[in-house]
Amino acid sequence: MRASDITRKGLGAPIAASPSSGPEARPEGRDAMDTARRPCARRLLRRLAAAMLCLALLPAGWAQKLQVLPAMNSYAQPPYLFPEPMNKQGLAPRLVELLRERLEPDLRLELQTLPRKRLELTLESRDFDGAALFLSPEFLTREAADGGKWSVPVMVDENVLVSVRPLEIATLRDLSGLRLGGIGGHIYRLLAPLLDSGAIQREDAPDHVANLKKLCLGRVDFLVMSRSEFAGSVRLTSCPKPFASRAFPERQLILRRVLVRLPDERQTRRVLDATAQVACSAPWLKALDEYGLSGAHCDGAPSGNQ
Repeated sequence: MRASDITRKGLGAPIAASPSSGPEARPEGRDAMDTARRPCARRLLRRLAAAMLCLALLPAGWAQKLQVLPAMNSYAQPPYLFPEPMNKQGLAPRLVELLRERLEPDLRLELQTLPRKRLELTLESRDFDGAALFLSPEFLTREAADGGKWSVPVMVDENVLVSVRPLEIATLRDLSGLRLGGIGGHIYRLLAPLLDSGAIQREDAPDHVANLKKLCLGRVDFLVMSRSEFAGSVRLTSCPKPFASRAFPERQLILRRVLVRLPDERQTRRVLDATAQVACSAPWLKALDEYGLSGAHCDGAPSGNQ
């Protein structure tokens, strides 16, 4: 039936065909435009389907969002961290960089530097998921050291006595009458009896560089610091007199490790395996060698308990 034959209900007049109705009324260019669009739409759909197929074929969990884990470091002084503009040259950012190369794209470590006390409280809280760098379990509280997995040692370090004039001592009691340059908040366990009795006087400074300057000026007689911290801090201290370092009468070796605490056992193993690979890698050993340090189980170096 034609439109002209249709009448409205109750009206006698026929309804005239609209000029825009019917296929014969389409603008001339519209068919050509629709025809041109169809291949583009088909190509877009094919590409979208291919992308969804690739995503479905990826290993389980790969398509999840990149997981960022904190890598806590409590050593804010050289050689672990340097002030601007040398802040990327320290051992802490270098270790994190090398670990990232082995953990990405699905795991990423972000360096976080915080005071030692805060680090220990964070580890004791059991709410922490991530890694903590350059630690040794014997220098942590039991609550902080437990509940995670320890990596192989990443470096050998040692606590030493630093002075301007050489210290000729056979036992720690020979330090009686001298002044110790300490750092606020640090506990000197081996010297605690002499400090408590007043045989050694303690004068604190904010960091090792400030203590080395006091030592150079004769305001204190000796310092206690790790060999790594001495190697880094002495570069930032100008003193006309050379500093001397010596081991404790009973050597105080430190095997520094990475503490990993993650709820996923597979991720924990990945971080531990990556750390073991980095520990004896050429780039890491080169970074240690710049400060006279060595790896812990590379080329016959002591490995300690793993």
